[in-house]
Amino acid sequence: MGSDQLTKLEGRLSFLNTLEEKVNYANKHKVKAGLLLIDIDHFQRINYQYGYEVGDKILIKFAELLSSVKRKQDHLARIGDNTFALLLMGIMNTGHAELAARKVLRSLEVPFTYQDYQIRLECSIAISICPTHARDSRHLMVEAESVLHETKIHSNNIGIAKVVGEEELSEFWDIEMAMSQALKFNEFSVYYQPKIDIQNNRVSGAEALLRWKHQSRGFVSPEVFIPIAEQSGMIKPITAWVINTSLRQAAKWSDKWGHQTVSVNIPPEFLLMPDFFDMVSNSLKLWESENVSLTLEIIERSFVSQVDRTIGALEKLRERGVKISIDDFGTGYSSLSYFEKLPVDEIKIDQAFIFHLLKNKSSRNIVKIIRDLGRAFDLQIVAEGVENSQVLKYLHKIECDIVQGYFYSKPIPNEKYMEWLSKVELPKI
Repeated sequence: MGSDQLTKLEGRLSFLNTLEEKVNYANKHKVKAGLLLIDIDHFQRINYQYGYEVGDKILIKFAELLSSVKRKQDHLARIGDNTFALLLMGIMNTGHAELAARKVLRSLEVPFTYQDYQIRLECSIAISICPTHARDSRHLMVEAESVLHETKIHSNNIGIAKVVGEEELSEFWDIEMAMSQALKFNEFSVYYQPKIDIQNNRVSGAEALLRWKHQSRGFVSPEVFIPIAEQSGMIKPITAWVINTSLRQAAKWSDKWGHQTVSVNIPPEFLLMPDFFDMVSNSLKLWESENVSLTLEIIERSFVSQVDRTIGALEKLRERGVKISIDDFGTGYSSLSYFEKLPVDEIKIDQAFIFHLLKNKSSRNIVKIIRDLGRAFDLQIVAEGVENSQVLKYLHKIECDIVQGYFYSKPIPNEKYMEWLSKVELPKI
């Protein structure tokens, strides 16, 4: 079930199933199994300093190094961006696992060579043993992840779990495992919040928002499951699903309001992924409609590193007809020195400024500055979090272009959004 395309190792979800199977085997046959989590320290610095292509080559070489440590009966996987798991079967004790960890560290004493680059890696390794530290796969992974976190905080090379009794299962683990089945069982859905052109009093489109209704838990908050999806690697297939679903559903929206956009939020790291453009382009080929265009909303910090590559990626997307929006504008790290170079179409004023707009002069000043900045660069200005007519009138007065918020509608499922589109009569401002 699924291998990692870059390193050709077993992927995270597949490894979790392997871990469960092998731990059950170890318990049945009364043998020990050791789990090593191996995390490359400060890997983002490599991506920022040398570029993602070099970073990918380093990951491939690191996977080859770990493969040389692995024995025939062991299992190796890439379970995160720069995190690997090595399952040692039939070890004698904790010391046996520690020997394997130290062999990995010794191998890193020789720097990696790629083209003209000499790159020296450091890593943190966590060890948990079945049955010494946990008797089931879930607890074994939870223990190892906890130790890895502590090891990195204290800048140690190797951390070993402590002998503990049974604990409650990690909610993180439960959600991750359930999420792996959510796409399969159609538990995800897309809700839409209308975006209103207040200068022309028309619906200009909607923002697509992912929702998850678990079979037994009910609705799981995006604030809970999105970070877990990002850490586990599930965010990529989920994002692809959201783009395809949004475009497919939007193609059937009512044409009462003419051409509309559907806006999809994109994780920051996606912009520089080698296959991201193809993922978007393939979705457009499948579901492109004359009545709907795609807007990608990308938070401001996405533009901080590797500006030239970022600009190239944005230009390629815009040539394909995709609009680019800077989300949560005013809360990130944008520098005017490169802001004028960014090929974007709109900026969204963070709702934190809108909530306090009428009571806080500083918020009003910030909103006006962002408005003026957008005007200077010929960008569309969007305000989110509009909840009452007073705020709406103020934004109309200062010539904000687009608004969204509970004043018009909360996010609603596609069927209800289509009904809303066909019946709504927008109030005059």
